[in-house]
This record gives sequence, structure tokens and C-alpha cells, in this order.
Amino acid sequence: MKIVIATDSFKESMTAQEAAKALERGVHCYDKTIKTILCPLADGGEGTLDTLVLALQGEKVEYEVTGPLFNKIMAPIGYVDDMAIIECAKVCGLELLDETQKDPSQTTSYGLGELIVHAVEHQVSKIMICLGGSATNDGGIGMLAALGVQFLDESHHVVSYTMEGLKDICNICLDNFNQRLKDIEWIGVCDVINPLCGNNGATYIYGPQKGLSQAKLESIDQAMFQYAQKADFMFQKDYMIQPGAGAAGGLGYAMLAFLKAKLRSGFEIVSETIHLEEAILHCDKVIVGEGKLDKQTQFGKTPYGVLQIAQKYHKDVYAFAGKIEDVDVLKQLGFKSVYTITPHYMPLSIALKKGQENLEKTIFEHMEEIINEI
Repeated sequence: MKIVIATDSFKESMTAQEAAKALERGVHCYDKTIKTILCPLADGGEGTLDTLVLALQGEKVEYEVTGPLFNKIMAPIGYVDDMAIIECAKVCGLELLDETQKDPSQTTSYGLGELIVHAVEHQVSKIMICLGGSATNDGGIGMLAALGVQFLDESHHVVSYTMEGLKDICNICLDNFNQRLKDIEWIGVCDVINPLCGNNGATYIYGPQKGLSQAKLESIDQAMFQYAQKADFMFQKDYMIQPGAGAAGGLGYAMLAFLKAKLRSGFEIVSETIHLEEAILHCDKVIVGEGKLDKQTQFGKTPYGVLQIAQKYHKDVYAFAGKIEDVDVLKQLGFKSVYTITPHYMPLSIALKKGQENLEKTIFEHMEEIINEI
């Protein structure tokens, strides 16, 4: 019996590598003769930079830049030959905030732009930006401001480089836009395929998890639309409706419109790098894991990407997560079985600390049905 274990990170609990090893321990506690192939993954969010730098044998360099709350932090850039890899989560991500600090009206992507400037000074020809896990919903105006774009209000004053600044934008000035950026190949690594605005856009779908209240969703989405409408008119193209434009609170849009980037699935990039499809082709069962599984899983998330490859070769996929919603939808998508690793009586704070232990225990308890289910 050969099992592929393809995991993403469990947010605030364990890395993709730690999750894969915990599942492997549970499998081997049940039967040491089962062969396991560990394929820790990332989808453009947390851990993507580390996964790619490790797989491609690159190096990381840290720089002092502006954090999500305009504080100074150290954030990394990965360098692989003449390519730079930057991860939003490391410079303007939710992982840098505690629960009381989550408020996209106060957060900025400015530090991401500062990292880009450092990468350009490193003389790279390609910059890959991993867009998942951001704490911002500023449409990328913070990042663009650090690159020389000016967003001005009706009095020709610079707007706030946060979500709150979107509603004040009357004019976009490119006079000081860094000209060296035009010679670089840009790749936006997305973990979602949402457009910028509307019911499936950045604000409505991801704003609440970043701390945006339901009462403000409509007004912020409208402000985002008005900003993008000005930029789209300036560039004479409808970038806001393109898949992935809503990634990272609109950073996907900023990359498309202002940097002329190509947006690619983070899962596709990582899975190609680690040869996931070949591993699945030669296995008997596939096990996936992520912090949360729900109906949003089908929109570019790692477990769904693994599922699609497995279905191509008629391999069953079993999913483990800290929290599971929309079980009927997950089953309809094709997951053979889904298992929550968190006991119903366990507080979240404890569950996060015991993630590896809970994951190992849960797969051990279900190995009998996984092995025997046809």
C-alpha cells in the first residue's frame, strides 16, 4: 500500500511539513509497512515562499520594511538565480496580527512595495509574489505607493494607503512610477480566483475574516469598484473582472493593471515543482489536510487542486481539517471522506497548540476505513 500525503499549512497551528509528518506518524502507528510519500504543499498563501525556496535550492534575505500596521518589521525575499520570491503573508499578512489588530481600515500593503524595490535593486529579471494570507483590503494602493504611484484626493493630497483611502481617490498619477519595473517579468501566485468586486469579490468574500464588519461591506466594495474603474479607464482594459483580481484584498488587481503581471495558481506552481502528479499516478490512496475545509475550498485551494489530479487517475482522496463546513458540498466535489481533527469539547486556543497531536490521533482512528474502503 502506497499513500501520498499532500498537505497545506494549518493556520496558526502547524506548517505543511509538520502536518504531513503528523499524518505519516498516524499511518505508521497503524501499519509500519505502508509506504508514505510526503508532499507538503502551498497554494500561494502562507508557506509558499519557504516551500519554493527549499525545492529550488534558493536563499532567503531579510529586509526592514513597513509592516501591516505601519510598524517596522523584518521580512524575507527568496532568491533563486535571477528570480525573487516574495510572500504577502510575511510582510502584510494576518499571521503578523493578533485578533484585536485585525482591521483592514488600519492595514497597508506598503511594505510589499518596499520589498519589491529591494528585489529590483538586487538586479532580478523575474519577481514572483505569493498573494495569499494578506491582512489588507486596500486594492494594492499601499504597494503601488511604495513603487511611485500617487493616489490623490479632490484637493490633490495623497490619500491614506489603507482600505479607507480607496473612497477618496480622485486622480491616479504615474509620473513617479518606478520605470525599472517595466523590464521585469511579473507573476502573481494566487490561492483564489475571485474577481475584484461584487458578491464574489475581495471585500465580500474575504473582508470579514480580516476584521471588516458586515455593515461596511457594501460601501467598501463600492469604493474598490470606483478606484478600479478609474484605473481600468486609464489602462483601457477591464482588469477588475479577471480571475484572481480579488486575491489578497485586491493586490491581484494591482499586479494585473499596473505591473502587467500574469496571475497563476499557486497550487499549480508548487505542485509542478515537487512533481505531485507523478507521485499520485503511482500511489493507491491520497490524503490531504488543511486548517479549514468548506465550500470555498473549490476556489483555488490546495486540497481541491490535489483532488482534481487524483480524480484524473481515479484515486480516492481523504481530507483532514481543523474545521469543516459544507460537508455535502465537499462530498459532491469528490472527496471520499472528510474528517475534523478537533474534538468538539476542545477550545480553539488549545486545539491550535495540539494540532499535530490531534491530526496524528485522528488519522490513526480512521485508517481501518481508509485502507478497506473501495
